[in-house]
Amino acid sequence: MAIVKMKRLRLLALHTEREKLLHALQSLGCVEIREPAIDLSDPQWEGLAKPESAGLEKAREQSLLLNGALDVLRRYAPSKDGLFARRPEVTEGELFDESAYAEGLAAARQVMEAEQALAAKTAEKAKLQTQRASLAPWTSLDVPLEEEGTATVPVHFCSAPLKTDFAAMEAAVGQATELAQLIRAGSDRELQYFLLICHHSALTECNEAMRPFGASRVTLRGWTGTAAENSAKLDNRIAALEREEEQCRDGIAALGEKRDMLRRCVDRASQEISREENKARLIDTDAAFILDGWLPAENEGQLQTVLGGFQCAWEIAEPTKDEYPEVPIKLKNNPLTAPFNVITEMYAMPAYDSVDPNPLMAPFFMLFFGFMMNDIAYGLLMVLGTAFFLSKAKPKGGMRDMMTMFFLCGITSIFWGCLTGGFFGDFLPKLFELTGVSTTMPGYHDEKTGLFVWFWKPLFSPINDIILVMIGSMILGVIQVFTGMAVSVEEKFRHGNALDAVTQEIAWYCILIGAAVAIGGGMVAPVLGTVGKVLLILGVVLLPVGSVIRSKSPIGAVTWLWDAYQGVSGYFSDILSYLRLMALMMAGSIIASVFNTLGSVFGLVPFIIVAIIGNALALVLNLLGCYVHTMRLQCLEFFGRFYQDGGKPFRPLAVETKYVDILKEEM
Repeated sequence: MAIVKMKRLRLLALHTEREKLLHALQSLGCVEIREPAIDLSDPQWEGLAKPESAGLEKAREQSLLLNGALDVLRRYAPSKDGLFARRPEVTEGELFDESAYAEGLAAARQVMEAEQALAAKTAEKAKLQTQRASLAPWTSLDVPLEEEGTATVPVHFCSAPLKTDFAAMEAAVGQATELAQLIRAGSDRELQYFLLICHHSALTECNEAMRPFGASRVTLRGWTGTAAENSAKLDNRIAALEREEEQCRDGIAALGEKRDMLRRCVDRASQEISREENKARLIDTDAAFILDGWLPAENEGQLQTVLGGFQCAWEIAEPTKDEYPEVPIKLKNNPLTAPFNVITEMYAMPAYDSVDPNPLMAPFFMLFFGFMMNDIAYGLLMVLGTAFFLSKAKPKGGMRDMMTMFFLCGITSIFWGCLTGGFFGDFLPKLFELTGVSTTMPGYHDEKTGLFVWFWKPLFSPINDIILVMIGSMILGVIQVFTGMAVSVEEKFRHGNALDAVTQEIAWYCILIGAAVAIGGGMVAPVLGTVGKVLLILGVVLLPVGSVIRSKSPIGAVTWLWDAYQGVSGYFSDILSYLRLMALMMAGSIIASVFNTLGSVFGLVPFIIVAIIGNALALVLNLLGCYVHTMRLQCLEFFGRFYQDGGKPFRPLAVETKYVDILKEEM
C-alpha cells in the first residue's frame, strides 16, 4: 500500500530486433519509454537520429478508417448490445493476427465504399429534387422549355416577385403595346412566373412597362420538352435513386455482422499507434537503437527474462534523488483502498518518495460519505446497483474503481442509517401510520412523538439532535486533521526535517490539545487542567523557537506571530469546514421527510407514488452532494496537511483495449 518503487532502464539493441522487442515489451506491459534528454542538433551526438514516422502515420490512417466504418454502422446498423453487455475475450495472438487484421481493414473499406455510394446517390437525389422544384412553377404550361418563338415573335420565360400585382402588370403591358401577351404559369415561395409573347418591335415598350414591377427573365437551358414531361422524368429518376438508397442502406446494415471484427481491429490499430508513438521516443544509430525508460522494481525479473531472448545490452538502476521529479508514479493498494486511486488521480499524483494518500484517505472518504448519506434504503440501493453493474458489465479501469468506491460507500451509508433509523427518511413511520399499524409498541416508538421509528432504537436523529450531529462532525474533522498532521510529522522525520516537525506540527499538537485539556479537563480534575496548561505553554514556546532557528535571525521572534495567526485561523477554518457533514446529513433527511409528508397528506397510494419519486430525486441529489463535499474535505482539509503532489502517472507501453478483453496466454 504505497508508491511503487521504480528503476531506470537503459537498453541498446539491434535494429533487426526492434519490432519484435517492442512487441514483447508491449505484451509485458511494465516499461514506460521516455524521451532521452539528448539534443540531436548538438554535434557531439552526430550519427544519432529519430526513427521514421511512416509507421505511425499508417497506423493512424488505418485507425481512422476502422473508426469511420464503425461510425457508419452505428448510424445504419445500430448495435443491440445492452447496457451490461460484456466485452468479448481474445488472446493476444488473436488480437495481433495479421490475416484477421487485413480482413478487418478490407471490411472497413467495404463499409466506407458503401457509405460513399449512398452519399453519392443522396447528393444526386438532392440535385434532382432542386431541379424538380425549379420546374414546378412551369408544369401547368404546355410549352416546350426550349421554345424561343420566332425571329418576329420571340417567347420569353419571366418571373416577378410574389407580391407583384400580376393583373396590374398585365394592364401596364397592354397600355404600352397591343403586340404582347402575358401568360401566367405558377409560383413558389418568393416568385411568380409567366411567359411573355411579344412582337420584336414592341419588346422595348414591354420591358419598360414591366420594370416597375420587378420582372426579369428566367434562363431554362438544357431542357427539352415541357416542364411536366421533364418533371415526370425527374420523379422516375428520384424514385429509382430512393430504391437504390434503400438497397445501399440494406447493404450497410448487412455489414453490421462485421462489427465485432471491426471493433477488434480498432483495438489492434490502437496497439499499433501506441507502439509507434513509443518507437518515436527511441534514438537510432546506423545498426542499433537506444531505449531509455522506467519500470517497477517488482517487474525487474520478468523484464530480464524477456530481454534475455534478444541480442541486447541493458542497465537497470535505482533513480538518483536528482531524477525523482522525472520518476513516473504507480500506486499499489489492497482491494479495499485501490478503488480510491481514482480520487487521487483526479486530484494529482503524489511525488515520488512521498506518501501514498489512499490508505489514509479511503477510511475517511467512506466514513464521511456514509455519515452524510445516513440512510439504510439509499445505501442498499447503492450496494445492490453497483454490485449488479460490476457483476454484469465487468467494467475496467476507472469505471470499475468508481463503482467499487460507491459500493463501499453504500455499506457505510447503511451503517450510519442503522444509527439514525433512516429508511427513505421517515418513510416507514409514515407508512405504518397510514396503514394503521400500532405506533406504541414498547421499544419501537419515539418517546416524544410516540411514532414508530424503526426495529431498534436509533442512537440519534439528524433533525432532532442537531447539536450532537454538529459536535460529531467537528470531532471527525479533528481526527482527520490530526491524522494529516501525524503523516506530515512522519514524512519530515523520514526526510531529515525533524526541527520543522517539532516546531510546527508537534507544537500545534501541544497548543490544540493543551488548550482543549486545559479548558475541558480542568472541569473534571485540576491535574488535567495543569497538564493542559503545560502542553499549551510548551507549544507556544516551540513556535517562536522554530521560527528563530529557521530564519537564522532574531527577526524570527517577531514573524512567528504572523505564523501563529495563520495557524490558528487555518486550523479553526479547516475544522469548521467539517460542519458540511452535519449540513448534508440534515439536508438529506429533511428533503426525504418533506416528500414523505407531502405524499402522506393525500392517502396511502399518493403517499407511495410521491415518496418513490421524491426519494429518487433525493438519492440523486445526495449522491452528488455527498461525493462532491467528501472530495473537498479530502483534497483541501486533509491533503493540505501533508500531501506532496507533482508526480507523473506511470504510462507503460502495454496492450490497452476498448472493445475486447485480453486473455493472458501461458508462457
